[in-house]
Amino acid sequence: MSRRLDGQVVVVTGAGRGLGRAYALALAAEGASVVANDRDAEPVEALAAEITSTGGRVVAVAEAVGTRAAATRLVQAARDSFGRIDVMVTNAGADRRGPVLDLTDEDWEFTLGTHLLGSLFCSVEAGRAMRDQGGGGAIINITSDAFHQGVPTLAPYCVSKGGIYGLVRVLAAELAPFGISVNAVAPPATRTEPMLAFAETLEVMGLTEEQMDALKASFQDPEDIAPVVVYLASPEGRRLTGRVLGVTRREVVSLEPPTANRLGTCDPGPWTFDGLEAALAPLAAPA
Repeated sequence: MSRRLDGQVVVVTGAGRGLGRAYALALAAEGASVVANDRDAEPVEALAAEITSTGGRVVAVAEAVGTRAAATRLVQAARDSFGRIDVMVTNAGADRRGPVLDLTDEDWEFTLGTHLLGSLFCSVEAGRAMRDQGGGGAIINITSDAFHQGVPTLAPYCVSKGGIYGLVRVLAAELAPFGISVNAVAPPATRTEPMLAFAETLEVMGLTEEQMDALKASFQDPEDIAPVVVYLASPEGRRLTGRVLGVTRREVVSLEPPTANRLGTCDPGPWTFDGLEAALAPLAAPA
């Protein structure tokens, strides 16, 4: 029986655990040959063994992806193992948390390096390979709506995920002439180790037991998110580009760029202090 991704070669970063693992398993189940990457060898090799046991084709690559050289090696691993690359899923992430005034340079470099630069370099190297081999392809970045919310103690994470929004828009425009779609998925809170650990910090910050129970009950399973990644990797899904999709078990939404709300006009201009005070006062926090 033909499957949706038969003959396709997919790279998934951060595939050893959680969401990345769910993505890799779902893509393999649809017939894709998978290059599964993770910074830690043990979980990604266990994933590869699981895919192989069901008749899938997979190669495990254990390396952090926060540099261009690492991204280049990862794309080359796909070409060496399976002859080409058709889909790149940039899921790898690791972060440092704390009050923004207390974060060190190393905290920022670590988080931005993994989330933002890892997504950038893997997308660019995959896009270059897809362009050169012909036939189009799909790049799927994993982001979050956390940057809209400005979550306390997660400044580097929020900044990284906001950067991915911008990256998707630019890459979608530049790679469209080569038949390469570029989209992003913004999962909600899921039952993964990092999210459960973050929930415990919220408990320390003062959430009641009832609030904690409600929060954890709202978490999605990684398997709930995987279908949208499979869709975007498919020929049908590649008709979309430049989109950021939020998805849960029961809902999918398109997260559009922020809208501009007109607050006032100044005719003929320029603005005066009093004019700006009148226009902007509704935005001010209560005294």
